[in-house]
Amino acid sequence: MIAAIALIVLAWLAVGIRQIGDSSFGVIDGPIVPGVGVLVEGGFALSPPWLTRLHTYPRNGVELALPQAEVALLRSADGSRYGLRGWITVRARVESWREIHAAAAGRGLQGVLVTAVREAVSDLPDGVERGAVTPALSRDIERRLGEALAAYGVDLRRLDLDAFDFLTVRPGTPDGALASDTRLLVVGWDGGDWEIIDGLIEQGKLPNLKRLIDEGVRAKLLSISPMLSPVIWTSVATGVEPSRHGILDFVIVDPVDGKAQPVTSAQRQVPTVWEMLSRSGVQTGVVGWWASWPADPVRGYLVSDRIAYQLLGFSADPNDSEGKTWPPELYDDIRPWVVAPDSVEWNAVQPYLEGPRSRRGEFSAEETAMLDQFKTLLASGETYLRIATELGERFSPQLQVVYFEGTDTSAHLFMRFRKPELPGVDPRGIESFHRIVDRYYETADRYLGELLADKDESWTVMVLSDHGFASDATRPRSTDSRIGHGAAADWHRRFGILVLSGAHVVPGAELDEASIYDIAPTILALFGQPVPRSWPGRVLGRVLEEDFLERHPVRYRNDDPVRRDASASGLLDPAAEDLLRKLQSLGYISASGGETGESVTARNNAGVALLAEGRYEDAAEEFRVGLTATPEAPMLLVNLGLALRLLGRTDEAAPLFERAADYPLTLRMAGHQLAQMALDREDFDAARSVLNRVLAAEPEAAEIRNTLGRVLEAKGDLQAAEAEFRRAAELDPDAALPRNNLGNLFKRRSEIDLAEPWYRQAIEADPYFMGAYNNLALVYQARGEMDRAIDLYGRALMKSPSNAIVLNNLASLYYAQGDADEARELWSQSAEADPTYESPLNNLASLLLNDGRHDEAEKLLRDALALDDNYGDARINLSIILRGRGDSDGAREQLRRSTEDPRSGVRAWIQWGLFELEQGDNDAAIRLLETVESKYPPLPGWLNVLGEAYARSGRRAEALAIWRRSLEADPDQTQLREIVNAPPWLEND
Repeated sequence: MIAAIALIVLAWLAVGIRQIGDSSFGVIDGPIVPGVGVLVEGGFALSPPWLTRLHTYPRNGVELALPQAEVALLRSADGSRYGLRGWITVRARVESWREIHAAAAGRGLQGVLVTAVREAVSDLPDGVERGAVTPALSRDIERRLGEALAAYGVDLRRLDLDAFDFLTVRPGTPDGALASDTRLLVVGWDGGDWEIIDGLIEQGKLPNLKRLIDEGVRAKLLSISPMLSPVIWTSVATGVEPSRHGILDFVIVDPVDGKAQPVTSAQRQVPTVWEMLSRSGVQTGVVGWWASWPADPVRGYLVSDRIAYQLLGFSADPNDSEGKTWPPELYDDIRPWVVAPDSVEWNAVQPYLEGPRSRRGEFSAEETAMLDQFKTLLASGETYLRIATELGERFSPQLQVVYFEGTDTSAHLFMRFRKPELPGVDPRGIESFHRIVDRYYETADRYLGELLADKDESWTVMVLSDHGFASDATRPRSTDSRIGHGAAADWHRRFGILVLSGAHVVPGAELDEASIYDIAPTILALFGQPVPRSWPGRVLGRVLEEDFLERHPVRYRNDDPVRRDASASGLLDPAAEDLLRKLQSLGYISASGGETGESVTARNNAGVALLAEGRYEDAAEEFRVGLTATPEAPMLLVNLGLALRLLGRTDEAAPLFERAADYPLTLRMAGHQLAQMALDREDFDAARSVLNRVLAAEPEAAEIRNTLGRVLEAKGDLQAAEAEFRRAAELDPDAALPRNNLGNLFKRRSEIDLAEPWYRQAIEADPYFMGAYNNLALVYQARGEMDRAIDLYGRALMKSPSNAIVLNNLASLYYAQGDADEARELWSQSAEADPTYESPLNNLASLLLNDGRHDEAEKLLRDALALDDNYGDARINLSIILRGRGDSDGAREQLRRSTEDPRSGVRAWIQWGLFELEQGDNDAAIRLLETVESKYPPLPGWLNVLGEAYARSGRRAEALAIWRRSLEADPDQTQLREIVNAPPWLEND
C-alpha cells in the first residue's frame, strides 16, 4: 500500500515537472506558495498540479492582439462599451516579474495588456472613440499605453491601432429577450416650447413637469426639416431620416391614379421602436401617435391616430373599426371613452377665456369657428388621456407612449393673440384669447399628472416635443399662425423640449443638447436592446446611471431592423375623402386635386427633406416638378432658388427669389436670400434696400436684423452693426448667428475677452452651430491654449463628425504645432467630407509642396481654383510651382490675382513683393509694398520686406526708418534690432 501511494505521489510530481526555455521565464503560485509567487528561470521547474500553477512569460518581443470590446469594456459617453482593433508588440522585463504577474491575473501578458488598456484609454475625451483613428490619436494612445505597460515592467515595441471596436450583436441574431427591468413612459407634446414652459414654471403653473425637471434632466431638442408633424414624429419613433422611413408629408400620391391620399402607416418603410421591442418581449402600449393608422401588431396595444384625428378635426365613421386599434377587438372596448367634440360643453371652453366676453353668441363667426376647433382638441385630448389611463391599468405596459397634439394646435389657433401684443391683431381677440395657449399648457400638465399618478419610482419618464413654437417677438407678422391660413410652419422653432426623469436617470446631469434622432436609440438602450449603427442619433448615455450601464451596456447591431407583421398593406382608408377635404382646408393640398393639388406641398416638403440631407440636385428636381404644375407657387420658388444657390448657380436663383419676394407669404424668406446674395457680391446698397423692404413688413425678424448688421459691418459702421446684432440676439433666444457675429465684431476690434462670452452664448443658443466652435477655438489658439482648442474642436466633431470646416481648422492647428501627419489625415477627411470645399485641397497641396511633389500639388491647386477662381492662397501656392519651373510671368500673374482676394490679405502683397525682390526688380517691390501702406496697418511682415527693398536699392535711410516702425509694432524682433543698431552696410563701407 505504501509503495502504491509512493508511486502515485511520484507520478503526481512527475506531471508537475515543466521545462522553462531560454526564451521564457516562469512564475509559480498557488495556495502553498507564499507571496506573489516564485520566479523560475531556465531549466526545469516543479509545479505539482492542484496545489501550484506555473505561468510562463516570453522574454523576447511578442505580438498580441489588442483587446476588443467584449474584453476591454471601455465606456464611452453614450454608455456603449468599446475596445481596440489591431496588434501590439511588447517585451516583458524579467526583473519586473512581480508587477507583471500581479497585473496578469492568471491570463499571461494578454492579461497585463488588458489591465494597461483599461488604465490608459478609459479617460480619452468624450466622443473620440466614435471617430476614425487619426495619427495623433494613435500616438496619444501609444504614449498612454506605453506608460501604463512600463509601470508593470513591460516595454511597448510597436502599436498598430486599426480601429475602435464596439459591443455589437452578430448579424442575423434573433431579437433578444428583455434585458432590463425598465418601465418607460413617453409623453409627446406637439410644438412644446421652453420659452412658454419656463415662464409658466416660474408662475407655478406646471407642477408635474417641474417635478420631473427638478428630479431629472432637461435639454433643447433639435428638430429636422421639414417641420411637419407626421414627418418628425415618425423619425422620433423609428430613429431614421425621412428619406429612409418614407413619411415625407401629410399626403402621398397614389402611383395608380396620381391622386393625393392622406399618409398612413402603410407608407412607413421601417419598424418603430415599439414594434422592435414587442419582438423582444416588451409589453407596449401606444396611444394617438402620428401616422399610426392602420394599427400594427404589437405585444400589448396600439390605439391609432384615427380615433380622434385632432389636428384635422375630422370625425370618421365610429362604426368602422378597421385598422383603428391593435388588437382589433380592442376598438369596441374604447368606444365609450371617445369624447365627441359636440359633447364638449361651452363651460369647458370658458376657463380658457379672458375679458368681458364669455357667452358663445358674443363672438364673431370666425372666432366661433376657432373656438369650435378648440373644442375638438379638448375632446381629443380627453379621449386619448382616458384611453391611455384605462388601458395602462389593464395591460400594465413596460413601454407606454402617449401623444397630445393640443399644445401645437392651440398655438396655431391663438398664438397671435398672446402677449406681447402683435400689431394688426384685433384688440378684442387679444383681450379674450391671450391666455388660451398658456392655459392649454396647464391642461397638458394636468394630463401628465394623471399619467404619472400610478407610476412609482421604478418608472423612467420622457417628455418631448417635435419642435418649438414662436411665442414672443419672433412671431411672424406676414403669415397667419392658423393652419390653413398661410405658412403655418413659419411659426415653428427648430428646438423643442426634452425632459428625462425617474429610474436610471442621473438627477441634474448636464445635457447640453439632443436631437429628435437620439430618442429611439435611447429607448432601445433603456430596454437593453442593440442600436442600429446606421441610425443618425446616439444614446443619451451621459444622463443614465453608471450602475444601469454597467448591467446593461449599450450594444450595437450592424444590420438594419426590417419591418414585418404590418397590418397596413392593402387596407383602404374609409375616411380618405373626409381627410382630403380637411387637408385642403389646411392648405396642405389645393382644392383642384391631381398633380396640381399636391405639388405645392408634397413636392415642396419632399424637396425640403432632400435639402436637409444635402441632396441639392434631387431637391431642385422635386421643386421643378411642382412648379411645372403651379408655376407661381411662392414656396416652391424660394426653395428652388435656395437649392440652386447651394449648388453655386446664383444667376439662376436670383430671378426665382425676386418673383417670390412679390408675395407677402415669402417676402421675408426670398428677401433674405436676395440680401445675402447682394452681400456676397459686395453690393451693400442693394442688400440694405431689400432688407429694409422686409423690415417694413417684419420689423422684428431676427435673421433680417442680423444680416443688416453684417451689411453695416461691411460698410464700416461698426457701432450700428453692433446694435443690430444685439437686437437680433434679444429677439431670438435660439439664434446663434447674431451672437457669433458679436463675437466676430469684438475680435475684429482686438477685444478678445469680450468676444469669447459671445461665442459661448452662441454655442449655448444653438449647440449645433459649428461656426461658434470654430471661432472660439481660434480665440484659444491665439492665446496659445491649444489643449482647450483641440477639446472644443472635439466637442464640435461629436455633434457633426463630418463637418469639413471643423476638420480643416483642427488640421491647421496640428500643422501649426508641427504635426504634419495628423494635419494630412484631417485635411484629407475634410476634403472627403465636402468635395466642394477648396481650403483643405490648398492645405494638402502645401504639404505636397514641402515634400517636393509639385505635380500632385498642382493638381490639387487647380481643383481648388475650379471650385473658387478667386482663391488667393491657392494662387500663391501655384505661383511657387510656376516659379520653380522658370515661368516667372505665370508666377507673377498668379500673385497679382491673389491680391484681388481680400481673404489673402496682406500676405498676398508680401509674397508678390518677395517675388519681385527675387527677380531683382527692387523698384517693383517698393511700388507694391508702398501700396500696402494705404491698405493695411503697420505690421512687421510687410514693413520688413519693404525695408529690405529700400536697402537693396541703396535707400538706406528709408530702410532704417521702416525697420524702426516694424520694431515699434513688434519690439521682440531681436535679429532686426541688431541690424538696425549695426546696419550691415556700415561694415561694408
